[in-house]
Amino acid sequence: MAFIECKQLKDFTTILATVTDGVATLSLARPDVHNAINNTMITEISSFFTEIEEDGNVRLVVIRGQGKSFCAGADLQWMKKSFTLSAQGNLEESEALSGLFKTIFNSSKIVIAEAHGNIFGGGVGLIAVCDLAYCTDNSRFSLSETRIGMAAATITPYLLQKIRSTDLKELIFTAKNFNGEEAVRYGLINQSFNDFDKMELYLNELIDVIMSNGKQALFASKKLINRLILQPIEEEMKHIPALFAKIRVSTEAQEGFTAFLEKKNPKWQAKVRKF
Repeated sequence: MAFIECKQLKDFTTILATVTDGVATLSLARPDVHNAINNTMITEISSFFTEIEEDGNVRLVVIRGQGKSFCAGADLQWMKKSFTLSAQGNLEESEALSGLFKTIFNSSKIVIAEAHGNIFGGGVGLIAVCDLAYCTDNSRFSLSETRIGMAAATITPYLLQKIRSTDLKELIFTAKNFNGEEAVRYGLINQSFNDFDKMELYLNELIDVIMSNGKQALFASKKLINRLILQPIEEEMKHIPALFAKIRVSTEAQEGFTAFLEKKNPKWQAKVRKF
């Protein structure tokens, strides 16, 4: 790709955002915690997409993660703090998280995820709201919320657009890990690569092809597809922030999360049966 100009958008603390020749790159920049999501990152990613939406020169956004992982889900300290919030404060945070995924999904730009390492919980949600997604074979995915008494409420509507319901139920009910090749079979990922450099090369070529197509045709096609797949569940999505807010401060979730931090089993965890 022959880049002409590169500019960095305003200073952020949890992400790095640049624009090069009509392609914006958003790098999750909390590598010390595997790019875990906190309230600051939610605000900054939302701000980035709001700003980029107004830029008529940008057609495409690539989301990456700095360091060893794409995104390992919610930040543990942020989640711990949520248990001390008032009901209204908790609802507002849940609405902000739900709004983040909706903002990315509804962006007029073509959004591509380039994933590697750990992709857990909300990180899987970030993949689900992208138009296209690619990863390395040894990437590790998990919808692990149920292990700590939580539910993948805010991301489930988007996961259902890519993963068939029977598979999604198994992934959520078991919270099992799956790799990049399995993510392709589930429909979450478009293609998986055995080498990170091969993925980079493929994406550069893919971006060139997409950028050579008509801008308005691309945007209109994305809008039509998203509208058609969301119609049956749009009404239900309005109730999801309240559901998520209620679940994450429940007694079960608080005990499960505390047990997770203390590396022990919660009291409500059933013994594993042997068949």
